[in-house]
Amino acid sequence: MMNSPKTIFCDIDGTLLKHQGDIIRNTRVTEALPNVTQTIRQWDKNNYKIILTTGRKESTREQTVEQLKTAGIVYDQLIMGIPNGPRILINDKKERGVENTAYAINLIRNEGLENLDLTSKCVTVPDSHIFLHKDTSWGYEKLIECNDKYAMKKIHMQKGTNISIQCHQLKRFTLVVLSGELDISIGSSSMTLELRRYIAGDSITIKPQAYYTMSVVEDCLYLETSTNEIWESLKA
Repeated sequence: MMNSPKTIFCDIDGTLLKHQGDIIRNTRVTEALPNVTQTIRQWDKNNYKIILTTGRKESTREQTVEQLKTAGIVYDQLIMGIPNGPRILINDKKERGVENTAYAINLIRNEGLENLDLTSKCVTVPDSHIFLHKDTSWGYEKLIECNDKYAMKKIHMQKGTNISIQCHQLKRFTLVVLSGELDISIGSSSMTLELRRYIAGDSITIKPQAYYTMSVVEDCLYLETSTNEIWESLKA
């Protein structure tokens, strides 16, 4: 199943080409975002069907086709005029099948396709980001599960260590303290952080765009269940 040719529905502005803010400026971009051309070429070699989707009006088709050609982006079909609302892919799952047949991947606008590898076992998580055990300057992480829906880690942080201010663009995670004591400061900006101490049994969910930092009062062991953008994991 994972090795079968895939059908890819891919947005253009902010995903393949730089999003400039309005339709007129968007049609003037001719340079692909990081790793886009290489990824598209690999999809083509893998015999994937590439369907590009965009909110651009049908009247801009000629400019868009020329723009994609100049940027070196090949495709099989171009669907235009899609509304700006959420895009939902619906497909039936194979009878008694374990693997899903429909996937959704959200990317950070204008950052390209550097964290995308559709040949990976999890499809939505590159194999290069999946690990069993990772030692850090503040402790260690153990990856318990990672799939196209969620990731779960067991994390140990040592007393006196801390995590600098973080802000994930995509990742949402819930932290459950198993033992120890942990101070977490969280806010809508790096200047509005509010501190709370967490002990065994406490939990907190940190949403995308939130700023937070952690400081360990006593050796702390906790579970982290998150969306699967694990490349936005904690940094030392």
